[in-house]
Amino acid sequence: MRPRSTALVGAVLLCLSACGSVDNGDELNASPPTASATTDPIPAATPEPTTPAPPAQTSPAAPAVALPEELDFTAPTVAGGTFEGASLLGRPAVLWFWAPWCPVCQREAPLIADLAGQYEGQVAFVGVAGLSGDLASMEDFIADGGVDAIPHIDDRDGDVYTRFEVTQQYDFGLVSADGTVEVIRGPLGEDEIVAAVERLAAG
Repeated sequence: MRPRSTALVGAVLLCLSACGSVDNGDELNASPPTASATTDPIPAATPEPTTPAPPAQTSPAAPAVALPEELDFTAPTVAGGTFEGASLLGRPAVLWFWAPWCPVCQREAPLIADLAGQYEGQVAFVGVAGLSGDLASMEDFIADGGVDAIPHIDDRDGDVYTRFEVTQQYDFGLVSADGTVEVIRGPLGEDEIVAAVERLAAG
């Protein structure tokens, strides 16, 4: 009986040894665990600070031109309309004082007509008819002198003459764009009239 028992024990040990070899082989051939890849979060972009735009530069408003006393009037015209002295404010202007019976004024008329056309849009020309109560003779003077392209104030009451302190015909009132008023006493020669208008237009 002993030899059979010994053989049985040996068989059992052989089986256990074989099982152990198989298990060890599996462990050796098994792949090592793979480390899971981790992704770091991408930080959110930080907006760049914006510089506020500087306030828009505005030009100072031009000072208002004061209305001189000489231009503070409303008067009738020889043609039957109305003339506002304030309409001359802010632009160069020539006020030509004349009387219908004045021979000097008659000689000046063609030059005034030429200068008014030459400086159209630059210098305003206005005739001031006075020192007469005869409206018809004023109308004839304008037609005969060829100065019907400019307005003429009917100053039979002498109001505009008085405002400019003009006591005789053929004086000139010069009004600059800034409202400065200058009265030039006549009679003036042709060159003097032209020079005065040129100076006024040049500012």
